[in-house]
Amino acid sequence: FAKDLFAAEMPCLSGAADFPTELAVVLDRWGSPTTVEQALSVWTNIEVHDDVMQRIAAIRRAGTPCHLASNQQAHRARYMSDQLGYRTMFDQEFYSYRVGFAKPDRAYFEHILGELRLPAEQVLFFDDIEPNVVSARGVGIRAVHFAANAGAAALTAHLAEHGIDV
Repeated sequence: FAKDLFAAEMPCLSGAADFPTELAVVLDRWGSPTTVEQALSVWTNIEVHDDVMQRIAAIRRAGTPCHLASNQQAHRARYMSDQLGYRTMFDQEFYSYRVGFAKPDRAYFEHILGELRLPAEQVLFFDDIEPNVVSARGVGIRAVHFAANAGAAALTAHLAEHGIDV
């Protein structure tokens, strides 16, 4: 069932399909009594690491822009932007469903570089999935594998390694 759900989400990550619609198909196929709204609530169960968010806010206050680059379908991205406040936490949000490509596709990173109008070597990218880091490096972006629960101290250490002092 979970495998079927994640497979249904895949085309939604690049904006090629609507996740609630695809989710309804999977729920129906499996004869699930769960409503689409109930199932969608699982996709918005996001643990925000306040220490990391505070560090990002400090980096921005010091004058370094911070952007979000995330594989998301529209429903979850809207929740992250509006309910979690990522719209104001980051200078820009690059959700894959809007970009039209999902990580690790190099076109995703090329799109972001075009939007930022920066040379790749001036961009520092963090991701918890190694193939995404490798792909970003493939287009010249400085990229760091950052475990999802590494915390603010690890973020600060990685930033320092790249010349960003918080």
